[in-house]
Amino acid sequence: MKLIIEWIRKKPIAAFFVITFVITWGLGFSYIAVLQRGRYQLAFLVSIATCGPALAGILVTTVGNREPRSGSKKTRWIALLIAQLIGTAVYSASNFYINNVPISAVIVVFAFLLITPPVAYVLSGAFSRVPAVRLSLITLVDPRSAIGWSLIALVLFPGLGYLSIAISGLFGRYATFNGGSPASSYPLLGLILINLLYQLFFYVLPGEEAGWTGFARPRLQALVSPLVTSLIVTLFWIPWHAFLWYAQGHNVFSLEYWIDSYVYLIPDSIIYGWLYNRSKGSILVVGIAHAARNTVAIFLPNLDFQVLSMTTYVVAVLMILVDRMWKKLPSENSAVYSSTSMTA
Repeated sequence: MKLIIEWIRKKPIAAFFVITFVITWGLGFSYIAVLQRGRYQLAFLVSIATCGPALAGILVTTVGNREPRSGSKKTRWIALLIAQLIGTAVYSASNFYINNVPISAVIVVFAFLLITPPVAYVLSGAFSRVPAVRLSLITLVDPRSAIGWSLIALVLFPGLGYLSIAISGLFGRYATFNGGSPASSYPLLGLILINLLYQLFFYVLPGEEAGWTGFARPRLQALVSPLVTSLIVTLFWIPWHAFLWYAQGHNVFSLEYWIDSYVYLIPDSIIYGWLYNRSKGSILVVGIAHAARNTVAIFLPNLDFQVLSMTTYVVAVLMILVDRMWKKLPSENSAVYSSTSMTA
């Protein structure tokens, strides 16, 4: 055990990626069991697997922490309970309004006990008694320093979607608009909001971006440029989804599928990195952008793939050029990990 701890302390970035895949791929069978076979009793394992990057980041940061614990246990527990209650409400609302599943005591208890605990644990990490964990995750729940960038993150990917529709029309390649795949009589705006919150709470914020963005990006940016950082994150981020995508019915055994995934998602990662740096290291801003991007894929599912990809690449390239993302950020930048400001 001492050897493992020493390895984590000496190689925190490598340890993060290894532990992330151990958690998610180690529990990957639960995605198949729940999504394909309806074994919902394993939903707790799905939730842990989805939070793999965040849990790995918390573990590595905790092992590397050398400061005494501080802060209130009561505050952490209150934050944990609030996160569970909000998560349960979002999960129940998503089932009712989008999946047309009646709200019942069983659904609420199921969400509270099996779905939300790992999510709530990560979110409450912003109030952890471990100083390094608290500092690395505080921007998960604090929008005050990045309200403007949060709004930009909210509209950026929907804007790209509608821009691609307009461009498709210019080339005579008309995208078929679908008001949303969920079959519901409720107002579209409300459904979009609920789906956005669901994506934010159960996938991208405590599941992915607390790890990929909150842990990996600032540490990588201490070593290499934001552009190279985004490419490294993408290298691991895409195959990390393998079990989820397989359970959803995608052809993950096809080389073409993975080539398309990398081609399509590389500019997304660059945009997330740009937002993270522009918002001075806000995980929440990146989480909102990621959730909005996933929501666009659901409510605008029939976009012209080639035009959307081209549009996203153009925007990503402009961001690279404007911010000169091939250049390493100064060490005092708040989006760059510094051992003098954050112990890990």
